[in-house]
Amino acid sequence: MNADIEKERLRPIRRHGCSDIQLYQAVSWIYTVFDMIMSFMIAFLMDDGVKEFMLIVLTILTMGIIYTCLRATLIDPTDSIVLKEQNFKSKGLEFKTDLKTYCLVCQAHVMEKSKHCFSCNKCVEVFDHHCIWLNNCIGIKNYNYFFILVILLVVFKCLRIIQDILLLLNYAFQILALISIILDPPILFVLSYLLGMHLFFKYKGISTYDWIKMKKDKEKMKVQQQQQLPKMNESAGYGQLLSTSKRFDLKSSLSNKTDSKVPQQNFFPKPLPLQALKNPNLSGPQVTQLQSIFTNKPTTPNNNEQLRKEYEEVDGRQIFNKVIAEDSEPQQNSDSRDEENENDRDHEIDNEIEIEIQNQNQQSEKEQN
Repeated sequence: MNADIEKERLRPIRRHGCSDIQLYQAVSWIYTVFDMIMSFMIAFLMDDGVKEFMLIVLTILTMGIIYTCLRATLIDPTDSIVLKEQNFKSKGLEFKTDLKTYCLVCQAHVMEKSKHCFSCNKCVEVFDHHCIWLNNCIGIKNYNYFFILVILLVVFKCLRIIQDILLLLNYAFQILALISIILDPPILFVLSYLLGMHLFFKYKGISTYDWIKMKKDKEKMKVQQQQQLPKMNESAGYGQLLSTSKRFDLKSSLSNKTDSKVPQQNFFPKPLPLQALKNPNLSGPQVTQLQSIFTNKPTTPNNNEQLRKEYEEVDGRQIFNKVIAEDSEPQQNSDSRDEENENDRDHEIDNEIEIEIQNQNQQSEKEQN
C-alpha cells in the first residue's frame, strides 16, 4: 500500500482540463464546433424573419456554451484547505486546523466531503464526479457552470432538431438533414437524461458520488443477504429438527418411565363367558369358584369391592400410558388400531362380568340370611 501511495505522489497533478488533453475531450470539442457551424449555415438558408430569430437565439446559445464550457474546464476544483496547507508547508510554516480527514497522497488535511480523484491526482472540494468530456473534476467550485452548460446544450440540441425538420422540406439538402437527424436525437436523449439526473440530485440534496456510493452499497447488501439466506434456512431447519427430536425423546422417555413404574396387570386375561354367568342352575359359591379360575385373585363377597378399586386404578394407569404412547407416535398403523378396539371390547366384557358377579353375591347373601 505504501508503494502505491508513493507512486501516486510522483504522478503529475492535473490542475484543470487543458493541462493534459484527452481523447474524449478532443472529440467533444470538434463535434460541438462542427455542430455550431452547421446551425449557423442552416439558419442563413431560412426565410427572412425566421432567419433573424434563429441567428439571435443561436448566438446567445453559442456564447453561453463557450463561456460555461471554458469556466467548467479551466477552474481548478482542488480543495482550498489542501492548497493552503501545501502553501504553508512550502514556506516552512505550521498549519493548524480542526479537520480530522487527512489525504495520504496529497499529504494534507481535507474537508469531509472532499474526495481524491485518481484521474486528476488531486483532492476535489465537495466532489461530484469526474467529467471525461471536459477532462476535469466537477466540484463545488465549477458545478454551477457545468449545470448551466448542460441546460444550454439541451436547448441547443432541441433547436438543431427543429432546423433538421425544416431542412427536410428543402430537397437540395436532404442528405445533410438525414445525417443531422441520425446524430442529434441520440445526443439530445443523453443530454436530457444527464440534466434530469442532476435535477434529481439537486432535489435530494446529494451529489453524483453519493448516489453511486449508495447504489453500490445496496448491491453489496443484496449480495450479502443472498449469501446468508441459505445459511439461515439451514440453521432454522436444523433447529426445528432438533426441537422435534427433543420433543419426541421427552415423550418416549416419559412413556418408558411410566411403563417401568406401573406394570400392566391384567386381572381378566381370559374373559368369563356370559352364558356361564347367566346360567340359573349355578349357585353363588359355584359362580365364585368359576370366576376364580379365570382371575389371578379369588373373587369372594369380602374382597370383591377391593378388587374393583384395584382394577379401576390399574385401568386408569393403562389409559394414561395409552395417551402418552399415542402422543409419542403421531402415525398409527392399522394393527395398533385393531388392538385398541379389541382391548375396548375386552373391557366391556369385564364390566359385564363384574356386574353379574355382584348380582350373584347379593342373591347368595339373601339366601344365607
